[in-house]
Amino acid sequence: MVSLMKFLSVITIINIHHFALAFLHPTSHPVINFPNPDLHHWQSTMLMLINPFNVPPHGEFRDDHNNRNHYQQLSSYSLASKLNVLHDSGVIEHTHPIEVVGHRGSLYTALENTSRSFLHAVEAGADSVELDVFLLKCGNLVVFHGSGGDERPGLLHLYCGIDGSILDYTAEEAKRTLTFNKSYDEFGCGPTQITHPDDLATESLGQEPIPHYCYVHTLEEVLTTLRDHPKVPPTLSIKIELKGEGTAFPAVQLVEKLNMMHRCHYSSFDHSRIAEVRELSPGALTGALFADDVPDDFIQRAIAVGASEIHLGMTHAHTRGYKPRTKAGLGTMAWFRGPVGMKEDATSKYHDVGNEDECMYEVVIRTGVRSMCVNRPGVLAKLAEKMQRRINWESAFYLNEEKKSEELSA
Repeated sequence: MVSLMKFLSVITIINIHHFALAFLHPTSHPVINFPNPDLHHWQSTMLMLINPFNVPPHGEFRDDHNNRNHYQQLSSYSLASKLNVLHDSGVIEHTHPIEVVGHRGSLYTALENTSRSFLHAVEAGADSVELDVFLLKCGNLVVFHGSGGDERPGLLHLYCGIDGSILDYTAEEAKRTLTFNKSYDEFGCGPTQITHPDDLATESLGQEPIPHYCYVHTLEEVLTTLRDHPKVPPTLSIKIELKGEGTAFPAVQLVEKLNMMHRCHYSSFDHSRIAEVRELSPGALTGALFADDVPDDFIQRAIAVGASEIHLGMTHAHTRGYKPRTKAGLGTMAWFRGPVGMKEDATSKYHDVGNEDECMYEVVIRTGVRSMCVNRPGVLAKLAEKMQRRINWESAFYLNEEKKSEELSA
């Protein structure tokens, strides 16, 4: 009886601690800590009943008595399982701030890769913004993504509803003639936030009409806006993804012309462009991007081209590779796919998280990644703030406990 009372007392203390953390750091469905695989079946069941924080919100389970873990979530349905952060032993303790990077700005509130989108990301609390650049035949760099993947980037069929590539245009032609496809699902902001030059300037649904801003911007225009706008802090960094051929030299040249070397970083899936940037500007911060097929020697490849950071897709931000990366002195960033890809992940692949909700972000954070390039920077910024409050509270709590212990032993 005494043992049972002690057990229940310990569980009560643990749950009070969890409830305090939940108050400081609420989520729609908190990241779960699965029962210890070393426990017997009845012990795991008992703990799940006593401690509601161990009950998973989504997903499927199998009760396999040949497996040590009777509550193992099917990996094909769990992002936490995919990233190996189901148990505390696989989780990296986060004691540092998360860098919030707005992927193409804040693309759910304004059209991606526009000054308006980047300013929205700043207003939402982003520490950095990410953008994509191409070098056009006129010699100017433009901020644009396009379809076609990384092998044939910059295609216009889905983005603008016409055949061809952004590379077929001069910067002036692209700005004047290209309009964006309002029905394209990849534009998370929706059709009401996409403007065309011939739209009627009339009030819609009781709101002021949006000035036309949805045109192909030059990189110089965007950088100048982010440098001079009164609401943009001088600490904001800009991550420039070098999408097309020949982008490294003019990008470095433009950044130096605008005196923004300390604020601009460079990244690319084509690592030869990273090497070129480092030759042109040895002090530049660079990120080696990797697609889904991550090679075993990705750390060595990043080091070989002088990369400062490794940028992996969020499903590859795995704890197994975290320590080797930090030991090599490399920063880490998890990048998220566009709205279509993320919706697919949340609805058909991973049932323990929502579509870029706090739960999804927290799972990725638990891998120990330092920076996250996301489509909803406002959500991540709020989560990062809550986590910092939790870290501060825990630090104060444990310091106080140590002080009490020292006083008792004195």
